[in-house]
Amino acid sequence: NCESCFYRLVSGILSVSLARPHLKPLSSEMVNYINKINTTWKAGHNFHNVDYSYIRSLCGTMLKGPKLPIMVQYAGDLKLPKSFDSREQWPNCPTLKEIRDQGSCGSCWAFGAAEAISDRVCIHSGGKVNVEISSQDLLTCCDSCGMGCNGGYPSAAWDFWTKEGLVTGGLYNSHIGCRPYTIEPCEHHVNGSRPPCTGEGGDTPHDSLAHA
Repeated sequence: NCESCFYRLVSGILSVSLARPHLKPLSSEMVNYINKINTTWKAGHNFHNVDYSYIRSLCGTMLKGPKLPIMVQYAGDLKLPKSFDSREQWPNCPTLKEIRDQGSCGSCWAFGAAEAISDRVCIHSGGKVNVEISSQDLLTCCDSCGMGCNGGYPSAAWDFWTKEGLVTGGLYNSHIGCRPYTIEPCEHHVNGSRPPCTGEGGDTPHDSLAHA
């Protein structure tokens, strides 16, 4: 369960908050204001009795990282379909359907990059190359990417992949690839069979495997 989707949600709330500074981001007034705008999504309360600093800690993506090259393409004659599902467009790319669990670690920046890289490799090969790029390898090896479990720069993650490369690695305890994820899954803000998450952040895992 990567927190990148949650980051986008909170970013949307923050942007509205900046426009209307007298509304507190977690207040019922803010929720009602967003829903009255009639945007493409519906706001609600997902957390109860938590401090705003806790919400900020869930957003592991750090802004103002290194800038990546900009590609400009003309799309004036492009006709967009009414609906699009990448899983149907590229059925031979199983990583498009995979949901990874980052556990109690603010590694959404690494998860988002590793998942997207895995998808792009498969799509570019026409479904012939299916690999799970290791979030763990990116999390532990990229010193320039930020602060590991305490947040990182997605743009630096992509820059690291293009310059240094990344090994393969699947989910926790999956034994898939060279470097599977070592942080145990947990229940993200819901009750379930797994132990509850202790909050994103903390010590970034390191092991003896050298980066290849």
